[in-house]
Amino acid sequence: MAATFQWWGEYGATGAPSTADLGVSGNLFNFKTSNSLASAADYTSYPITAGNNSYDVWLKGHFTGTFNKIQNGKFYKSSGTLGTGETIKFIGAVTAYHTPVTGNSSYASADVDTSAPGSANVSFNSSLDGNITGVGYSDFIVTQLRTTTASEAGDTETFTFTLTYDEN
Repeated sequence: MAATFQWWGEYGATGAPSTADLGVSGNLFNFKTSNSLASAADYTSYPITAGNNSYDVWLKGHFTGTFNKIQNGKFYKSSGTLGTGETIKFIGAVTAYHTPVTGNSSYASADVDTSAPGSANVSFNSSLDGNITGVGYSDFIVTQLRTTTASEAGDTETFTFTLTYDEN
């Protein structure tokens, strides 16, 4: 048997967030100016204007099935090109959920990798060297799209995010 992976999203207020399994694809959410379901729906109702940021998006890797250990999580943007004045920030090692913000996220502060990093950048059980040994989740992966006033008008390109991991 093998582990089964899905993206997991949380949104809403600290203390009472809503949650959802988002599926397996790496492009199942949109950056937008709404603290709502991290889905591919309704982003046109909540556009990000040049010089502003999206709400940060709170994701986890959700693992089910039968496996011995999941470890060595690596998160990166595997496709999609940023436009002028756009950056995507992230962090892959947050253990507790906090209400998303549109200001510069104090969590998502590093540029997202554009290829698989050489070492783990997603934590399990509060450690980049951590693991899970049964059905469970990675720690939070927080992402945010930031723009400058030089950002181009219109939609951003579609991005695909990948989470690789070692299973044994």
